[in-house]
Order: sequence, then C-alpha cells, then structure tokens
Amino acid sequence: MTTFEVVGLRVDRDAGVLLDVAELEVDGGTLAVVTGATDSGKSLLAAVLSGRTDATAGFARVNGRQLAGSPAARRRLGLAATIADGARISGCTVSEALRLAGAGRAVAALDRFALLARRSDVRAELLSGGEQQLLQVACAWCAAPRVLILDAPTTGLSDDAGELVRQVARDAAADGAAVLWLDQSDGNAPQPAGWRLVSGVLSAVPAAASTSAPA
Repeated sequence: MTTFEVVGLRVDRDAGVLLDVAELEVDGGTLAVVTGATDSGKSLLAAVLSGRTDATAGFARVNGRQLAGSPAARRRLGLAATIADGARISGCTVSEALRLAGAGRAVAALDRFALLARRSDVRAELLSGGEQQLLQVACAWCAAPRVLILDAPTTGLSDDAGELVRQVARDAAADGAAVLWLDQSDGNAPQPAGWRLVSGVLSAVPAAASTSAPA
C-alpha cells in the first residue's frame, strides 16, 4: 500500500517562514483535504511537493523513497500534481497533452472528460481557463500516480465539471492512490478538511481526519 509522508517541510524567505509542515501522512486509499484562506500556503505546498519550488528544509517520501528533482522526476516516482499558479499547458493539442502525460490512459481520459473530448484537436493554449484547469487535472490522472495532489482543482469550473473532478479524486483514492486535495473551503472539496493551513503553518482540525474513500 502506498504511503505518502511529509516531514519537517519548511520554506523560509527574507520576510520569514512561508511554509511550515511538521508532519503530514496520507495513506493509499485515502483522500485527505487541507483547507486555508488565500495566501495561506496551499499552492506553495503543492509547488514544493511537486518539485516546482525548493524547500528550505524537510522532505517528502513515497513508500519510503525521498522525492527529489524536477516535476518530471517526481512523476516517475509516482507523484502528480495540479497547481493553481496560473501556469498553462501549451505547445500541443489536448489529445497530445494527454498522451504525453500518460499514453496508457489518454483514450480513457477523453471518455471520462467529455468536455476535453470535444476539444481534443484544439491547441491547449487556446482553451478557456476552465478548460485548462480540467486538462491539468486530466493530465495528472493520466499519469496513474500513486500520489495525486490537487490544488484548488475546481476553480473556474462549472458545477458539473467540478463534481466530475471531485469524483475523479474519490475514484483515485478508491483505486489505491494517496490523494491530497488543497482548497479554500470544505464546500469545494469532496469531504470535510482534516487539516488547516494558517499563515503557512499546517495543523490538524480537531475531531476531524481524512477518511478512506468509499468502495
């Protein structure tokens, strides 16, 4: 079973500590939700875990193996992420992006994400903001990751598309992945939060915890 661990993760800048995650563990088959206000550190946490931003201290491990290097290197170790940082997929069509992310699931992704199927031959850079968001989620899913990190993945999506993404997260956990969902509020997430980020500091929500995905 997959185990995803984060230990002593910090990001320090001249102005002080931007991120302080003493400990976070998400087991395979589990969907964990972290909530926090704007600028609480959610996207920074996702960026550090995915390899887009360096940490000052600490580490993350998948099945005891420490994550290091670029986002591509971490994908090879089993971690895929979407990050709400405004970056856009470009330079290829929708179907090409899905094949690059994971050829074995590209056709299934077009079946699952019907909106993208209708835009499969469109250049990714020409997609709307919501379509781009959905494409990034689909690409992460195509990687068949052992650890899936979703940072505010329903932002800009219709209600139906948002529910699709929530179901994708539930299904990934049911299939054995460790899923970490980061969002501003419980209302956007598939379930109540087990952790809160406040000014970069992660703490458990009293009397709440992540729960295993229903069968």
